[in-house]
Amino acid sequence: MSNIIVTIEENFGIITLNNARVHNALKKNEIETIRQAFLEWKDLKLDAILITGTGESFSSGLFLDEFDKKSWDRNPITLICEDIENCRCPVICALNGGAYGGAVEIALSCDFRVADKEVLLAVPAASLGIHYEPSGIRRTINILGPSITRRLFLLGEVIYFDDILRTQFIDFWVEEGESVIERSKKLVKSLRNNGPLAIEGMKKTIIEILNDS
Repeated sequence: MSNIIVTIEENFGIITLNNARVHNALKKNEIETIRQAFLEWKDLKLDAILITGTGESFSSGLFLDEFDKKSWDRNPITLICEDIENCRCPVICALNGGAYGGAVEIALSCDFRVADKEVLLAVPAASLGIHYEPSGIRRTINILGPSITRRLFLLGEVIYFDDILRTQFIDFWVEEGESVIERSKKLVKSLRNNGPLAIEGMKKTIIEILNDS
């Protein structure tokens, strides 16, 4: 079975990170699969796109064994985040588990984030001697605020439910017995009741304001 499952269901796309053995760490070919899905869906007028994972983690970011020499012109995580932000329809991150490294930024770039109380965030860039991309730090400050951003990036702290609750990171918490996918599909139904052109235009404006552009 593929490590990235791409499907369309009832006029919304689903991208599932499906390599739980390595906490859904993203390899080069998997990043291309995700980016290709956004490209192919660009003109389909979907109601929304869901991104989720399998296993205990949403994702642990890049599979560093393939990227240790930084053999790219632009950071692959940045490219995925720009695809999400430039997507015409809303993108929902259904956090099935913790987000680590670049996966935190992927979640931050989505329009909505859904999670349960077990969610946690960690960015071990400093411990690896990596200066994280400025665009990713900006996304973090926009949603989590400067204090949590410093704790994530400078101290390398793991941020748990109580601290996440005080930020704007999670838009919707799941109820007991409800999955993040079920809650995300309810969001899609709500989006479907509104004008798609209005949603597209206002999403674009929100992103421009957040990016100070």
